[in-house]
Amino acid sequence: MPVLPPLEWRRPSQVNPAVPDIIEVAADGPRVLIRSSLGLAVRNSPGAFADFIRAAKAGEYDNLLPTAP
Repeated sequence: MPVLPPLEWRRPSQVNPAVPDIIEVAADGPRVLIRSSLGLAVRNSPGAFADFIRAAKAGEYDNLLPTAP
């Protein structure tokens, strides 16, 4: 069985040290993987990942961000 190269997981350049996990992404051939540093990865098509990034940039998930106390 061929040995596959390890995935190159990418993390945000700035993270909140008070948050226990980090969202990471990696390319796996034609798929994009998203994972929490605490759990398993989810495979997505490049198109689905692009839609997610566009929505995040447009602020569609801003209501999920924690609010300042």
